[in-house]
Amino acid sequence: TGGKGRVDTGEIAKHKHVQVLGLCDVDRERGQVDTWLKRFTSAKFYQDYREMLAALDDKIDVVSISTPDHTHYPATMAAMERGKHVYTQKPLTHKLAETRHLAKVAAEKKLTTQMGIQNQSREAYRLTRHYIKEGILGKISKIYVWSFKNWGYDGKPYTDKSSIPESLDWNLWLGAAPVRPFVNKVYHPGQWRKILDFGCGTLGDMGIHIFDTPFKSLDLSEPLWVEAECRAPNGFGHAEQNKVHYGFASTKYTTDDFTFTWWDGEGA
Repeated sequence: TGGKGRVDTGEIAKHKHVQVLGLCDVDRERGQVDTWLKRFTSAKFYQDYREMLAALDDKIDVVSISTPDHTHYPATMAAMERGKHVYTQKPLTHKLAETRHLAKVAAEKKLTTQMGIQNQSREAYRLTRHYIKEGILGKISKIYVWSFKNWGYDGKPYTDKSSIPESLDWNLWLGAAPVRPFVNKVYHPGQWRKILDFGCGTLGDMGIHIFDTPFKSLDLSEPLWVEAECRAPNGFGHAEQNKVHYGFASTKYTTDDFTFTWWDGEGA
């Protein structure tokens, strides 16, 4: 119910046929749970999504998941195993194999699923696709995409530890990730994207938005090769100051020497 979960819950609840019966957040204070419970008087609060799914199994149809990346897969899979339709925020999972497994289970159980990526609904996205598909821009020879955000960390691994806030269940926040001490304002709230065990870095988090339009507009498929430049990685956080070149097979919308380049971090 915190962060993106706050936005998604509010938007979903606007639909006249939706009734919110369960709210879940590992941090009751950060998630502003008491405020939500005043708004959704039929809802009950849980800190553990597994307990929520078990308690409401015969009462709910759909589960919305807006958690840190490393918990997308286990939470989504737990809901689908109970036959629930799911709306899960991007990036869909922390690892590619997890994405493939979710797709397999969704197909087997014939569930309706959607990944949250708001660019798909924006007018600029649809106009760009139209301009390219109709040949208004001609054949595309170069794509440059970037984000000035720096969700990487190439410093020394954190060795400090802080007292855990009373409102937070740190063990539940970690989920299936390796156990480590809580460090205030380092992992939670909102800093987990830069850490390898929890997030997908700038490329994984913002690239999914920014790649989406050219990728689908140009009918691109898997890259033939990838070449990356960055500051020296440390095995703890995602690399900083990335520049990544992708080689794609040409399509009817591109020139034969088409190139695709990504930058992130300060100065991108």
